Amino acid sequence: MHQTYPTSRDPHGERTFPTIARRLRAIFGVAVLASILTATAGCDKNAETAEVVHRTSLANKPNVVFLLFGDRSDPRILPVATTIEGQVAPVSLDVQGWRDFDHIYFRPGTSLSLYRDGRSDGEGKIRRGMWDATGPLYKLPRCRSVKPLAALVPRKFESSDVMLERIATSEPLAPAPDRGPVPRSAIDTARAIALKVSQHEGITRNARAGLDLAVFAIHTGATRAPTLVASYIERGGGIQGHPRHLFVLADSTAGGYAPTFVHSADDSLPEFRRYIDHADITGDGVDELLLEGWENGGDSFLLFLRYTNGKWREMARGETSWCADPKRKA
Repeated sequence: MHQTYPTSRDPHGERTFPTIARRLRAIFGVAVLASILTATAGCDKNAETAEVVHRTSLANKPNVVFLLFGDRSDPRILPVATTIEGQVAPVSLDVQGWRDFDHIYFRPGTSLSLYRDGRSDGEGKIRRGMWDATGPLYKLPRCRSVKPLAALVPRKFESSDVMLERIATSEPLAPAPDRGPVPRSAIDTARAIALKVSQHEGITRNARAGLDLAVFAIHTGATRAPTLVASYIERGGGIQGHPRHLFVLADSTAGGYAPTFVHSADDSLPEFRRYIDHADITGDGVDELLLEGWENGGDSFLLFLRYTNGKWREMARGETSWCADPKRKA
């Protein structure tokens, strides 16, 4: 991941790329499959000169935030970020560093703490790491060294969910307070906020008729009331044509609910946002939001939002390439 400035605008054994790509659609969506191909196309097995970048220290085994994703019968774990003393930092490692990471965090039998909707969701156990005697867990074309994933032991009580998305951590987070149930009226308010902001952003009634609307209401601790999440998105993910997209967060204020984060697609270089989950990974009493982001026909990434001074702001963004090969200098 890399730090970003705040913005007010969202079976087993080796696997070939087509197989892993199908599973990655569970988190990145169909629209982003092409972006993974784009990212891997940049992996050059002849690259020998590495970029000079800050590398994450694994010396004190920092707490790592993961995304658990994929089919419940064979889920995967993807490293997203580290958290140290309330700070979210990128996981930036060279080829050997990723090997070390796999050895430290992805040993078979290692326990992870799982979270769903801001609360503990029990434990998961690593079934196998990225590399073992049978070879790597997956491969990418034209890439000698891929960034590691791990396979998790299937959880039998996940019977209601076919595809999983969970936040996981290498160390337990502080217990979440009981914030009570989310009022049913919050969903209606989220729809009303989405309509109001879409009109302000120039999305007409006819345009909205061709868009999918997703709304959520979640307790984040940003205020005493739930945080509202609403997203208009082109059917099919905006792969073709001039994509229209609007992602909105809203929170309670003295004058009622008001937008606290607005992201709309830009025709010149449209980006999309999709809400995944939330948890207090920094320990400050307010949950961070984990989103998926992607460019139209371009790269995908994961990003965290943090609530500060009455607004949700992007605090860190994940890398787009799954290949760990050193990059050649331009």
